[in-house]
Amino acid sequence: MTMMTVPVPLEALCDILKIPLKELNGSFTQMDWAEEEIANAMRRHPTEADTLFHCFVLLKPTSDRMDTEFVYRSHCRELLNRAAAGEDTRPGTAVEVCCACSDSNKLGPFTSPAAGLYMRVWAQAFPDKPMFAGRHEHHEALEGSRIDDLEKGLRGKLAVKDRRLGTIECDGRHHGEPVRCRYVGPGLGSTTRPGDFAGRQPKVAPSARRAALMIFRDRSG
Repeated sequence: MTMMTVPVPLEALCDILKIPLKELNGSFTQMDWAEEEIANAMRRHPTEADTLFHCFVLLKPTSDRMDTEFVYRSHCRELLNRAAAGEDTRPGTAVEVCCACSDSNKLGPFTSPAAGLYMRVWAQAFPDKPMFAGRHEHHEALEGSRIDDLEKGLRGKLAVKDRRLGTIECDGRHHGEPVRCRYVGPGLGSTTRPGDFAGRQPKVAPSARRAALMIFRDRSG
């Protein structure tokens, strides 16, 4: 007898998981941004496309401010560039440092090095959105070495200990299509060359989206 799968309406899924519909739609929107940034990174680093395809797990939002598109996309880009270069993806990103600086600024006035750090990481995270003009260069000239120390220390304190790829396992299919991925296990074949997927736009299947949603909603890490 053939089993028929009945799709679960989004509203019913919200009731089951006790998630407001608005929040669920917002998470799906962030997932779309993440997928687009992965596709962009694969085009920037075609030789690392296989690794980047499997980097979705790194892109968990860590701040409510990442509900804003340009903020979250910058966070993703930095992590994906690190992954492509084989660098540690655990330390805080420029966006995470910006968020921490913004929160700290509510508690009291910045010291000169702290203000310089905020200006520096803002320029790193959002180069197309200048906010401090010549003040950034002024602080760098006066406090450059102290800003270096602050940035290194804060990125370390903001590190997400489990934000790393670990061992990658691939079943030979990317979004249901056969590929010759470097991470395919023994006995799994493919008819696609590694470069064939590099310029394509990844799309996550609905079932995978629902599973990944749990990662996106848990922001406690």
